[in-house]
This record gives sequence, structure tokens and C-alpha cells, in this order.
Amino acid sequence: MRIRWNDELIKSELKKCISYLQIDRMPTASELITLGRNDLHCKISKTKKYSGWAKEIGLEMKSSETTKGNTYEFYILEKIKEISSGFSVKKMSTKHPYDLLVNDCVKVDVKVCKAHNHFGSRAHTFGINKKYATCDIYVCIALDEHDIVENYFIIPAARLQLTTLNIGTDSKYNMYKNRWDILCNFVRYYEKALVI
Repeated sequence: MRIRWNDELIKSELKKCISYLQIDRMPTASELITLGRNDLHCKISKTKKYSGWAKEIGLEMKSSETTKGNTYEFYILEKIKEISSGFSVKKMSTKHPYDLLVNDCVKVDVKVCKAHNHFGSRAHTFGINKKYATCDIYVCIALDEHDIVENYFIIPAARLQLTTLNIGTDSKYNMYKNRWDILCNFVRYYEKALVI
């Protein structure tokens, strides 16, 4: 059945998403898409845009996702240097298909998300956004409800052929919690493979 969108339905669906995400601001495009609400994202984009709907409902916009992303990318860049002796880490440009390059061989994509209620359970939902990765490793930063780093998940991209990663209390991905050794092993294996 095709939905007949109007202003009231857009407002109603937005309010449901805001409640689900437990936020008091306008959701971002990535948050709606992560929730599986690309339909709502498209309607917002084709009508009043995010800023227009935020004004209509009386909500603040979230600080720039790019700014937040850059902040956590630099944070992980420093973290990798701290946990590994002598690794060089380069920050890539915003338009690059991955975020960091370690020792000129291992490509890292950084994802960050705040804890939220996912169908009655506390979880972290990361927008991977592509089934076939352009990186070697995902570093997923799980924040608590106050934006404090709770956990790091260091996951080989080959293990994540999905567009949305949901990590709950009993997730199979908990085996990757704080597994910085995986990143270090990737660098060592790549370097051995590159020796002629």
C-alpha cells in the first residue's frame, strides 16, 4: 500500500523517530536511514528540507555530523598511535571512501553512535551504509547516553557485509570489543605481503 504523505504525517513520523532515538532535536539523515526510514528522509529532503521541518516543529538541528565525525577520526588516529609502537596514521579527506590509513597499507573507517533503545533493549546502531566495504577495518565507537566512550569495536570489514550494524548486550559482535590486536595484525600481515 502506497503512503499518502502530507505535512501532518511527516510531523507524526518524525515525532515517532525522535521518541525512538530518545533525542530532543531534529534527527539527522543518517539517523533516519539507520532506522530504516529512507522513505521519511526522502520526503523531508523533497519538501521543507531538514532545517525547514526543524523550524516547523520547533526543534534545534544537530551540530554538524561532519564536525563530529572529524573529531572522532582524530581521536582514533591518536588512539592507534598510542596503542601501537611506531605506526604512522594519516587522516584522509572528508570525501575519501575511508577515514584513516595506517602505515600506508591498512584502511580504517571510523563509525560512532550513542546508545539508544532498540525495540525495548539498549543498543548501539551504526550506519555502515555499504554492504561491500571500501576499508579493511571498521572502528566503531560506542558512546553512552552522555556521549562518553563506552566501548570500541574493531571489526574486520569482511565480517560486516551489511548496511546497518546493531550491537546489543548479547551481540555476536561483542567478540570484537577492544580488539586493537586485530588492527595491529592486519598491519603486520599487509607489510609482510608487501615485502618483495
